[in-house]
Amino acid sequence: MAEVTQQMIGRDVIASAGGRVGTLSAVPGDGTIQVTVDGPAESMFEIPADWVASTDNNRLVLSHTIEDVQYYTPAH
Repeated sequence: MAEVTQQMIGRDVIASAGGRVGTLSAVPGDGTIQVTVDGPAESMFEIPADWVASTDNNRLVLSHTIEDVQYYTPAH
């Protein structure tokens, strides 16, 4: 797991299989991150911060697929 900080907001979030998921929009500090997905109906997904495998090259690369992001349901 890579550390995700407030300074990373605005960076691209990339799925494990490749392909851009969206943009990091918030780091609440509760073990989750929020990703805003571009598109006609802009939407935001909250996922576990420990899904971020690396933060190389100004991108956050996830250890999960875009489908995992879309179907994840936060516990709270």
